[in-house]
Parts: sequence; C-alpha cells; structure tokens
Amino acid sequence: MGKKSAAGRGFALTNILAILVMLVLFAAVAISRLGGTDPQYNTQVAKLKNHLRYARMLAMEAQGAEQTRFWGISRDGQRYQLLVLEPAANHHPRPLPGEEQLQVTADLLNFSADFRAVFFDHQGRPHVGDPPRPAPADITVTLGYRPIRILRHTGAIP
Repeated sequence: MGKKSAAGRGFALTNILAILVMLVLFAAVAISRLGGTDPQYNTQVAKLKNHLRYARMLAMEAQGAEQTRFWGISRDGQRYQLLVLEPAANHHPRPLPGEEQLQVTADLLNFSADFRAVFFDHQGRPHVGDPPRPAPADITVTLGYRPIRILRHTGAIP
C-alpha cells in the first residue's frame, strides 16, 4: 500500500489564508456592531433628529403666514428646546411633542461646538445666527458614532 506524499498532509497555505480572512471579517463585523449600541444614546439621537424635522415641518407649514416666522432648535449646554422666532425678533419657546418640559436633556450627545441654534424658513432651508441668515455650509449638530447633519440647500436631515 502506498505511502502518502508530504504534499498531501495538512492544510495548504491558501486554505489557511482563506480561514484568516474570514476570521478577520467576522471580527470586523462584531466590533462594528458593538460600537454605538447604547440604547439610550441611540434614543437621544433619534429624538433630536425627529425634533429637528418637526421644527422644519412647522416652518414649512407657516408658509401662508402674513409675516415670515422661523422655527428652530436652540441649544444651551446639553439641553435644547423648540423656538419660534417672530418678525419682531422675539423668541418664544414651544413644547415639543411627547415632552413634559420645554427643554429636552441630551446628556449623551456630543454637540458640535459651533452648533448653538438652527432655524428653518418657510421653504425648509436652515438658517443660523440671530437674526437668522442662510447657512453658509451644511450644519453639523452632533459629532460621534451617529453624527447629525443638516444639509444647507434643502434642510434635509439624513
């Protein structure tokens, strides 16, 4: 009975490389899913995005108003609130849907240092500053695992 040759024993180099590649891919997927899975963080990101979209919707619904009103979100530290800016430059806080208080705490979010407030006009475009002026670039609201941006031309919040 014949002896097995040395080439027939063990695994080929390509087999070992294929297994290593699969292990690296599995590890990369597992690590990416572990990052940013804090449910409270994800809830705060989703809530702020919805509140920004709500402010934009209110501004667009005010299209038929006699005078232009801006609706927006203003931040103070780790808290934010919904504001309406009347033509006489008066800021009026308004309640956000589902919130018991006027200010919402977002202590897990890493707000951009440049973000203080964003207002939306009747076309849904973002404005910054006081008095509001068109945003010169996309607005970065938060940084981190799930950053929140507002597109300057459309006001969309992806």
